[in-house]
Amino acid sequence: MLEGVKGAGLKLTPQRRLIVEILTRDKSHPSASDIFKAARETFPRISLSTVYATLAMLKRQRLVRELEFEGIDNRYDMDTDNHFNLICLNCGCIEDYTNPAPVLPEVVQEQTGFIIHDARLEFYGVCSRCRS
Repeated sequence: MLEGVKGAGLKLTPQRRLIVEILTRDKSHPSASDIFKAARETFPRISLSTVYATLAMLKRQRLVRELEFEGIDNRYDMDTDNHFNLICLNCGCIEDYTNPAPVLPEVVQEQTGFIIHDARLEFYGVCSRCRS
C-alpha cells in the first residue's frame, strides 16, 4: 500500500504512513473513528479530518475499499479484490471470506456486456465468537 501511495506521486507524510500501518495490521475492517483512536496513540495531535482525507486518497487510488452500511459507521477494507464479507449482527465484526464467488464478475461482464467497476457481496449472521 505504501508503494501504491508513492507510485501515485503522493507525499507520504508520517501521518499517512501511520494510517496505512494501522490499516495493514488491523484486519477487522476498522471505521475512521477506530483508525483515528489508534493513530492518536502515536500522534496525539492528528485530526479526524486528516484520517478522512487519507482514507479518501487511498480510496481514489483503489488501495482501500470503503464499505458503507446503514445504521453503523462505514468501514475500510484493505482487500480490494472481490470477496465475500461476513458481518456479525451481534458484535458488528466483519470477516473476509475469499472462496470464489458463485459468478465471477468477469463472467457476468462477458455474458452481458455490462462493464463492472466493483462488486460486493455480504452475508449477515452471527460470528463463531458470539455463538459460543
